[in-house]
Amino acid sequence: MTPLQHTPITTLVFAAALWLLAPGAHAADTTAPEKSTVRSTTPPAGMPQYGVGTHGRSLTLALPDRQSIAPAPNTPYRLFLTGKTDAIQNTPSNDGILHGVTDAQGRTAWVWTEQPHAATDFTLIRRVGDGAWGHFFQLNSSGDNAPLPAWPYILTMRQRWGEQWVDLGYTTRQGATAYFSHDMPASPLSLSIEGAVTDNAACFAELDAINLKFAQQDVDGAEQLISAMRCADTPQQQLDLAHLLLMVGQQDQARQWVQRARQWRFPESLKRPTKAVLQDRLNLERLLGMPELALADTQVLQQRQAKRGRARQPDDPDLANEIAYYLADFPDFLPQAEAQVRESILRTGANPYNQGTLGWILARRGDTDEGLRLMRESYREIPRNEEIVADYGLTLWQHGQPEQAARLWDQAQAQCVWGRRMYDAMRQAGYPHPYFQASSSPAVEGYRQRCDRPWAKRKGWRTDVAL
Repeated sequence: MTPLQHTPITTLVFAAALWLLAPGAHAADTTAPEKSTVRSTTPPAGMPQYGVGTHGRSLTLALPDRQSIAPAPNTPYRLFLTGKTDAIQNTPSNDGILHGVTDAQGRTAWVWTEQPHAATDFTLIRRVGDGAWGHFFQLNSSGDNAPLPAWPYILTMRQRWGEQWVDLGYTTRQGATAYFSHDMPASPLSLSIEGAVTDNAACFAELDAINLKFAQQDVDGAEQLISAMRCADTPQQQLDLAHLLLMVGQQDQARQWVQRARQWRFPESLKRPTKAVLQDRLNLERLLGMPELALADTQVLQQRQAKRGRARQPDDPDLANEIAYYLADFPDFLPQAEAQVRESILRTGANPYNQGTLGWILARRGDTDEGLRLMRESYREIPRNEEIVADYGLTLWQHGQPEQAARLWDQAQAQCVWGRRMYDAMRQAGYPHPYFQASSSPAVEGYRQRCDRPWAKRKGWRTDVAL
């Protein structure tokens, strides 16, 4: 079990995270598309058509980069009317929202409406994914609240083993990011607009171009751009590319670039890698399921943390406990996991986090009684830690105590305990959490009204937004 970690975000602008399940709920906050010249009385031959009415049009999805703005062909999009009494009827989802892919000219499908509408009456943004849950951010300056167009950004989502890139690009003229759609309820999203990756304009432009090629299903085009990259020489640049490849579902290629970032090279390797590079590499190794390399990099960080003459700091992470909990997911690494968590107990003393980890590992190794005892003691001290709640409940369920597991998770549901680990454990056990129903169901709406944290647009960033 590990304490909750957050990713720091730089304070520069106002950002609104918008969750979109039904168009009527967010009409005042959504953005308009780039202006379209695609307007006629009849659709072009072969263009898909949706909606009902006598007024029709198509729109063009235009995406900015650091130098220009251009139509985006063969690109997934999300389209709906913004803040109007009218709607696009008979969409596949029957909610007035149209998901589609632009044609070779960057045009959307043809939409019919009962009333005439200008392009600015619609919201049209690039779409990533096609799940039941979705988010995008709106960026405005902190001075005059004006939109921040063509601003480079990276969206990340908290996964069980670390922060994973889920999208990158440039904001639209109205300051909007792409719409990220997924199937994980209430997942924390983070938006980064200032950092080493986004600050390097030339290198970020390369990553953005590659990402767009993958979005357009042009794998050959993406690989050609990767081969021609000028920003793939240093270990950090290679890790950035690995993040991107993991983001677009190219896990094997991502692992290859992580391996390349570890290769010895002269003269750079005469200096030891920076802490930032090691931490980023470790994050990728955990996300990509590379336990042997993750253990090796953790041990390097442990050695630096414990170097002679350095006093332990209050904010030092418990690296031994963190890697132990990670390794417990891999049966072949359970001995190393137990060794690491016992090292944590030796160095930091027993606490509910490393005791919960040890209990989980012992249960995984067959010592169920002792494992359950330790997890029970851990749960008593940190009953709202989603990892101990999930692991303790799942172990009870797996070892003949499903009623006790259900009572434990009922209490967690009442206390709004939720996270990726809870999702996985409850899915495995078949527990009926409200989030496993349709995203627009009364059960989900009731749970969200009770458990979602209220927030308002304000100066600064939320490092995570539960949506």
